[in-house]
Amino acid sequence: MANEPATAKASADSDGKATRSFAARHGAGLAAGATALVLLGLAAAFLPHRPVEPAPPPPAHWFDDRAKLVSPGYAAGKSEYLQQYLPIVLHASVLVVTEPRAPAGGIEEYTANAANAWRIGGQGVDDGVVLFVFRDERTIRLEVGYGLEGSLPDIDAKHLVEATLIPKFAAGRYEDGFDDFLSGLQDRLKAYSDETGRRPSADGLLEYVVAVLRQAPRVARSAWGLFREANGTGRVVLTLFAAIFAGLGGYAVSGVAGGLVALVRMPWRLATGRALLRLDRERLAAEFAPAAFVRRPPPSLVRLASELQLGAVAWGLLCLAGLVVGVAFAGLGTEVFIGEHGQFSGAGITAAWPPR
Repeated sequence: MANEPATAKASADSDGKATRSFAARHGAGLAAGATALVLLGLAAAFLPHRPVEPAPPPPAHWFDDRAKLVSPGYAAGKSEYLQQYLPIVLHASVLVVTEPRAPAGGIEEYTANAANAWRIGGQGVDDGVVLFVFRDERTIRLEVGYGLEGSLPDIDAKHLVEATLIPKFAAGRYEDGFDDFLSGLQDRLKAYSDETGRRPSADGLLEYVVAVLRQAPRVARSAWGLFREANGTGRVVLTLFAAIFAGLGGYAVSGVAGGLVALVRMPWRLATGRALLRLDRERLAAEFAPAAFVRRPPPSLVRLASELQLGAVAWGLLCLAGLVVGVAFAGLGTEVFIGEHGQFSGAGITAAWPPR
């Protein structure tokens, strides 16, 4: 009993040192980070501005043969097949567009811009595939929606194009090439369709948060494109918003990490600490007496919580809840930001067939 004031004083001194240590350890980093963000915001205003390029005209049909590579009857039949039949057997949307010649700029930039502008695929699942064929350059570009990148990775897409389109196009048999390609694509995506059909619907906050996190790469790419197209003022505003969200997210992540460390070390603190051993019924009864409890929290429990770092654990749980809710709200906000339908990240392959 006599050494309790000394123990309390030592505990307070230890807490004060920990607080000063935290400020000394993180204060310089926070100041440097704030300075860097301010400089980044100022520099963003002077980066070259990229003008917004007009979107290519939308296709008239699901098999839009602008280059006249196939017969009108074949194009009409395949358009009906892609629009009516294929979405029934596959959880995917497939569009075929042929062009007489390639655009003046880069082919990949043109096709990605077109696929995103046309919004092929379902909202949130991004299950679109767009095949571009440029007749004069004998070039093929396959754009794969974000949601199908796992089911149709670049290496598989390359093998599919090289096994179906390239040999038939080189022989001038365009209709046979399209038939083989669409048949092979249907076989490859059938497994994806079956898996999607068996998968239960994502209900609940955690499932929604996981889905939002899966969309983070494409949202980042969309944000970067928006940043490049904005003027100086817009870039500064976007940078400041990004800094605020990044700072809040980093603060929450650090809280979760601190709580996790405290939780992992709790068994060791229980085994080596003294606060739990000093608990007794008479002292707790006196500390929880109404008159004493109103004046201050029970000192025994305060010491125990401090020794076990229960405050860090509780703060970590609170930060984790804040992260989950924040990501959910961010997902609701980006539904409008990233568009109403399927999005493309630029995944896909480019190939060329030899002349006859």
